[in-house]
Amino acid sequence: MYPSDKEISGFIEKKKHGDLLLPFVIYGTMMPTLFSSFPLHCHEEIEIVLCDCGKCRYTVSGTDVDLEFGDIIIIMPWVLHSFRLVEEKDYFLAATYLFSLNMIANHTVDVCASKYFLPMLSRKCNDYCVIRYHSEHYDEFRPIAIQLFDVYCERDPFFELKLKSLINDMMFKLLSYGYIEIKSETPESDDVRLVRTVVDYISEHYMENITLAGLAELVSLSETGLSRLFRSVTGMSCIDYVIDYRLTKAMGLLRCSDKPIIEVAYETGFNNISYFNRTFKKRCNYTPSEFRKNR
Repeated sequence: MYPSDKEISGFIEKKKHGDLLLPFVIYGTMMPTLFSSFPLHCHEEIEIVLCDCGKCRYTVSGTDVDLEFGDIIIIMPWVLHSFRLVEEKDYFLAATYLFSLNMIANHTVDVCASKYFLPMLSRKCNDYCVIRYHSEHYDEFRPIAIQLFDVYCERDPFFELKLKSLINDMMFKLLSYGYIEIKSETPESDDVRLVRTVVDYISEHYMENITLAGLAELVSLSETGLSRLFRSVTGMSCIDYVIDYRLTKAMGLLRCSDKPIIEVAYETGFNNISYFNRTFKKRCNYTPSEFRKNR
């Protein structure tokens, strides 16, 4: 069951991993050089940890999992987890990958999102999986992890496409080999159909004034009911989805047209240029003018 806002609110990380344009990041985890433990937390991103050397104990949904050289752990979105050294003499070096499912399922509810990615966001799958160094399929997963690291760090032309390709390949293997098990693979639930209706409406009317009340009326739900349903299916609020969708459209106009920034803002549903600039900077780490210049 998807955790309530009350249950997870105190543990949600405030830090954003990556940005709206590239919701993917890799961190080096070094213990005890940087810290000897990391407190209980959760986030919307999938987390993949590849142990380079040493050992560490992860606690995921209350279950202790010890990692040693070569082991890989994959933690699903919104799953509470922490990690620590078991003994003072221990050390642990790892590459920690965090990426949003928006990398491969952004602003659409297609068959892949409906059957695989949305259930992951709403916790209708196992909370985590571990691929041990000597497990049957290890030699297929480690090269993908290494390639992700190299592609992300080197950033050659078209590296974003390669990242998405590698993530899709990894997700295919995790699902097909049974490391991730979707609890229900019904064709499309009533909940997903309702969310699809809302998403389709937003894609057609994003430049207009959109309110939570109006969206709720569209699918004959209360505002509270729609908010809870939309978050349970997509992992984000209706309003955040609208904002991200508008920003994605704005990025396209900034990249592919010479329209003034104020015109781009109004054409994508932002009626206040100051708000547009602040929101763009907050979500994308660039101002609109910086984005147009650098991208």
